[in-house]
Amino acid sequence: MEFAPHFFNSKPLKGSVAVFRDRNTSGGWWKGRLWIGFCICLWVMPAKSQNFMISPVTVTNGTINMNFPTRSDSYYLLHASPTLASTSSMVNALQGSGGQLGFNATANRSGSMFYRVEQIPLNSANSLQNDGIPDGWKLQQGLNPLVPGVGTNLATGYATTWLQVYKWQTNLAALPIAYFPNAATTVVVGSTNVLVPVALTKPYTGWLTYNLSGTAIPQSSGVTGDYVSPSGKVFVANSTTANISINLVPETDIEINRSIVIALSAPPVASQSYAITTNTCVTLVQIMQSTQGVYVGTLTITNGLLSGAQSVKMALRTGAGGVPLALLDVTGNSLLGNTFTVPVTAVGKGFQLNGGQFSNTVTNTPWGRNVIVNLTFGNTQFVNVTSSSLGGQTVYGSIFSTPVTVNLSGLTSSGLSYSGSGTLNLSQDQ
Repeated sequence: MEFAPHFFNSKPLKGSVAVFRDRNTSGGWWKGRLWIGFCICLWVMPAKSQNFMISPVTVTNGTINMNFPTRSDSYYLLHASPTLASTSSMVNALQGSGGQLGFNATANRSGSMFYRVEQIPLNSANSLQNDGIPDGWKLQQGLNPLVPGVGTNLATGYATTWLQVYKWQTNLAALPIAYFPNAATTVVVGSTNVLVPVALTKPYTGWLTYNLSGTAIPQSSGVTGDYVSPSGKVFVANSTTANISINLVPETDIEINRSIVIALSAPPVASQSYAITTNTCVTLVQIMQSTQGVYVGTLTITNGLLSGAQSVKMALRTGAGGVPLALLDVTGNSLLGNTFTVPVTAVGKGFQLNGGQFSNTVTNTPWGRNVIVNLTFGNTQFVNVTSSSLGGQTVYGSIFSTPVTVNLSGLTSSGLSYSGSGTLNLSQDQ
């Protein structure tokens, strides 16, 4: 048996192997001479072109083996025809792996046979059976695209056909995905509500549904609860963002930390308009409570780059080792990291932040440099608020005023820092 490789400079669109019998040789097929020709050729596809070589080619026990390198983003069809001019038929198909693969074909004992290997992008819409299911998708599911009637067969693990599964999956892939950009949100009881942001990968119009669970208690008849049960849905008007609003119910003297788990829920498959993924469809709202006092107010910077006012909620809590801490909620302020803690001294029904410091490093800034923000708190002053209706007595809601200095470094390549000053004014809410 002899193998005669031939290399052609023409531009066929498929890799080819020709197998034919030398009819001038007497004796049986395997006693005769078998000529096998194969060519190196270029498979031309826009943005998917690749040179591939069918090598080696072997014949073992009447089976022809053709090996070649494959791509993981393609699939391959084996064509067979008795002559180069005749119409070929598909005899095998396989999905590329990114490594070496091969086709096997039974040798034709009665005459010549020419084989061609065709490379096709895996995401191509080509369907040999014209049944609405692309051949590449079939191969990914372990189906044979050469077998007719696959689309009407019941899919493994489903009560639907393969065609229905394909339509459902591709429709789902075209939908916007709804997800929580933040894995957790911390709020201090004393605020009236908490806004939990939701993001979508494409503009969406319609209702977004969600469910609540967790250790927090919803308000009901005879139960004050931690929050007012929301409707469970929010309308989105041609947007990629939405907010789930949860109304909190402040309670005094609650020592247990409570949390709300929010889970997005997708509509039924029959009316699916958006999709969710398991790792980003759940978020946690941590409700920080304190028997030592909850305060609300404003952090106002009067000069410098950060001039402006920021709503603040603060809870006095016991930290590690029994050291008291002030947890400040500045949600929406990316420079300060939304929430942070500083040491505090509890003074009767008030507090003292004198000397408290906080530092935060902001990464991924527009300037390509890390920005470091430092806050330093001065001596807290207690300002009495009196009520004429109570005979001039000090009332719930007295103001605590603390001077604040802010320093930013890293804004410029030279390292020049910027500073500003202002005041943190808080009144007791619980």
